[in-house]
Amino acid sequence: MTDDGKPEGWQPQTERDHFIRCPICGKMLDMRDLGEVISHLHGQEVEEEPTVH
Repeated sequence: MTDDGKPEGWQPQTERDHFIRCPICGKMLDMRDLGEVISHLHGQEVEEEPTVH
């Protein structure tokens, strides 16, 4: 559940907590930017969870 668009649970302590290093090219990625993350897949496939209708 969210409150005002903010997720419950883990909260970043610093701005740096939003970043990870790409294991392939070494660039720091902002995990809040889906486009940036997807551009660093380097040809890897993304597993999708099945949807139930």
